[in-house]
Amino acid sequence: MLRQVVNLYKYGRIRTNASTPRSRQPKLLRQQPDLVIRNLLDFVVAHHGKPAKDFFFIQIGAFDGMTDDPIYELVRAQQWRGVLIEPQLEAFELLKKNYDSQPGLQFYNVAIGAQDGEVSLYTRAGGMVQAASLEAHLMNKPGRRRRVDCRQVPCWTFATLLEKAQVPNHVDLLQIDAEGADFEIIRAIDFRLFKPTIIRYEHMVLCERDRNACLQLLAQHGYRFLLEDNDTTAYLDSQAAAA
Repeated sequence: MLRQVVNLYKYGRIRTNASTPRSRQPKLLRQQPDLVIRNLLDFVVAHHGKPAKDFFFIQIGAFDGMTDDPIYELVRAQQWRGVLIEPQLEAFELLKKNYDSQPGLQFYNVAIGAQDGEVSLYTRAGGMVQAASLEAHLMNKPGRRRRVDCRQVPCWTFATLLEKAQVPNHVDLLQIDAEGADFEIIRAIDFRLFKPTIIRYEHMVLCERDRNACLQLLAQHGYRFLLEDNDTTAYLDSQAAAA
């Protein structure tokens, strides 16, 4: 607990992404790993308190549905309904397979961007990779230059996604992992018409300006925040939700 308090004081976040190695966990948790809460989203969903059968989500950047995925186990266990978006065709096929026979889900092999049509999707060379972005420079880390592949993929705006997927009036969770495009997607939302209770997005690759601007935009619309090392969970204040 002291370490968590120090991290909150020094860095403004709680270190939750790194899990305790299984070899150092108590025997019970090694035997029943499903008892371990691995991210703050579990707490926020529990606080939300909505019956699982009525819970609806949108996931942008679902990849294969399992690799480092924060909601896969919740979707399977709670039988959530929702929409999953993944622009990489290879990952998209695995995504559908990994949710095989799961009812109430829609899958779309598109990117979400500024306009309908096609966009360039960049990945690190070598086949399907978890990181894919509309920005080529994000595929290379400083000092580690790699060959980048580019392919054209279909693209919808966020408004088109809502229309084509016939998304209900209220969405409980918007989960975004768009490798640098997270703020662009959030900025495109018309919060007068669409205000999810929970928005979880990856802030790790956002520049400081965009990270602050994203927080400011969401705060203006009544959201409050839980910060982890890589992700931000924005929760709609009850008074703002009622407005």
